[in-house]
Amino acid sequence: MKIEEFTLERIQSLYENTVEFNLSDSGVHPYSLNELLSAEQRAKLMEVELGYGWTNGAVELREDIAKLYRNRTSDEVIVTNGSAEANFLMVMSLIEPGDEIVVFVPNYLQIWGWARAIGATVKEVKLREELGWTPDLDEVRKAITPRTKLMTICNPNNPTGSLLSRETMDALVEIARAQGCYLHADEVYKGAELETDEAPSFADLYEKAIITSGLSKAMALPGLRIGWLVGPAKDIYTAWQNKDYTSITTSALSEHIARIVVQPGKRAEILQRSKTILRENLALLANWVKANDEFFSFVPPKAGGMAFIKYSHSMNSTELVHRLREERGIMLLPGDVYGMDGYIRIGIGAPAEHLSAGLERLSDYLKSQPR
Repeated sequence: MKIEEFTLERIQSLYENTVEFNLSDSGVHPYSLNELLSAEQRAKLMEVELGYGWTNGAVELREDIAKLYRNRTSDEVIVTNGSAEANFLMVMSLIEPGDEIVVFVPNYLQIWGWARAIGATVKEVKLREELGWTPDLDEVRKAITPRTKLMTICNPNNPTGSLLSRETMDALVEIARAQGCYLHADEVYKGAELETDEAPSFADLYEKAIITSGLSKAMALPGLRIGWLVGPAKDIYTAWQNKDYTSITTSALSEHIARIVVQPGKRAEILQRSKTILRENLALLANWVKANDEFFSFVPPKAGGMAFIKYSHSMNSTELVHRLREERGIMLLPGDVYGMDGYIRIGIGAPAEHLSAGLERLSDYLKSQPR
């Protein structure tokens, strides 16, 4: 097995903690425990025994997560160390050498990389900027073959913040059902819709849907490292068997807190905080793009903690990001890591003053460069 470098994670791991203004994050500014929990809840946290617990996640937590979806049981849920482990387990449980998968791009390319590493054929379907970063359904139908085992999409999308309409979701389900293939959806940004009510889950629409989600992005709790897979019970059991070879279990403390935050009232409170931060920062970003439209343009995101910005300069996006980091103390994510030069990803989940100062340095830098 030859594993390609995951360039998105590598560049963030190396540099995001070394700059004054990190605008590369895709989530919402995280909570502290003092902000998240009441005094009584913090006191109970101190009583948690630091044992192993259930290797597929505490029964009560899996039951609570199942309630986030229609007609799901705890046997259709496995709790993981972040959604990254959920993605890994999904690939290692469903995909075999020689299988064919269809990946909608741009996308968080972890699944793309793992599938290629184990010998699967990866076919890409491009999300179209002119369609608001959504797929052309005719192109999807043409990409499907009798060998297609799985389609995978990120909805809401990373990095564009686009959101599929219900009609498009239904059409993708129809395509998957006709082929009999799995439909995987990374829904870790679900709940952070900026203009509409929370979108339905593919798990509520299709019997062979596999859902990756967790508490890191829309829920603003990345440090808990709690994610999950939801899907058919037999496939979740296979993922559990594979988890025995990876991390074994998640943190007892994290699972205790997770049970608190997935309760409907607390979850709604957290998502409202996220939406307030994101809406205010998106307005700030939109005004900045308008003031600097000589250099930047974008399709405003409809959900999630980031925007995908096109810039009008001949400089390669990775080179631009490194120069900004070295000369201006700003960290962005280059479009290169998505295979799309000429774009940068800017996180909009940071405190507003942090985002504003970073954006000023970005525009000042490009204004200083020869075109």
